[in-house]
Amino acid sequence: MSSLTILTFNYTTKQISIYLDIPMLIIGVIGEFLNLIVFLNLKTFRQNSCTFYLIIMSFVNIIILLTGVLSRITISGFDLDWTQISSFYCKCRVYLDQLSILMSCNN
Repeated sequence: MSSLTILTFNYTTKQISIYLDIPMLIIGVIGEFLNLIVFLNLKTFRQNSCTFYLIIMSFVNIIILLTGVLSRITISGFDLDWTQISSFYCKCRVYLDQLSILMSCNN
């Protein structure tokens, strides 16, 4: 592969990460917080037994978005690898990703 092809691929990957992943992260976190507000405030949902599961799932989905998508945005889009900066984040990122995905129904 030529160096021009590699540079073009890297640039395209960076642009996709910035312009598609950031809106997905913002919309996803806002949507999950709105789910939490609805599930915690409406009396109809508080009387339902499966609401506890939906509340936990909303928290877990927020964790998935913040650990998985946010790290992808910083690594691919801005060339900032938090795993090299923080040893705590390096140790906990994979654990939180796997635990959150297993707890969520999105697997």
